[in-house]
Amino acid sequence: MQRFHHQIRQDLAALLAALNTVTEKYSRKDYDTDTALRALLDRVNADYKDKGLPDRESQLQLLRAEWSAAEKGLDPCTLEKVTVRRGEMKQSAMLKVLRGLETVLREDYTASRSKLEEAAAMIGQIIVAGFQEGLIDDKMLLSVNTETEYLRLWKTLGTDRNIALGQKRVLTMVSLPDVFLLLEEVVPPMVQGVAKL
Repeated sequence: MQRFHHQIRQDLAALLAALNTVTEKYSRKDYDTDTALRALLDRVNADYKDKGLPDRESQLQLLRAEWSAAEKGLDPCTLEKVTVRRGEMKQSAMLKVLRGLETVLREDYTASRSKLEEAAAMIGQIIVAGFQEGLIDDKMLLSVNTETEYLRLWKTLGTDRNIALGQKRVLTMVSLPDVFLLLEEVVPPMVQGVAKL
């Protein structure tokens, strides 16, 4: 079953916003930055665990381990006890962990957004193909504005064997709920174009 990319994108946007908050705390050298980073690491790790992504979870566990070592006064690279300039070592480790978190979250957010953009482009092509095959017309497209009507539109388009193949391809990229949300994004601009004719 495909993952629900609209929800994933929304969750990742919230995590990126939380990361920005912690990064701002780091820049201001707020006293509670350590606690905020620990809470963020726990939150991000729990999110990836819930989504069943063990590869990302292991990356996050490593970042968590690095920060745990620094909190204990150990150099995360050598695991030697730091007695001189311990604060600087912790700041350096924190920055490295923040960078690692940003990389993971940004890559996943971008990948999810790209999947949705690609699926939206394909859905637009499917609708155009539906017009070309005479499955839908301007009147039908102008009347679509509820989830039930979007479902009917999707099923109508799927009655053509070639278009149904395109639909299957879309469903290998995103979930059916994503498709309905994308239809809500793709159809209105087409309706506006139809209304102007």
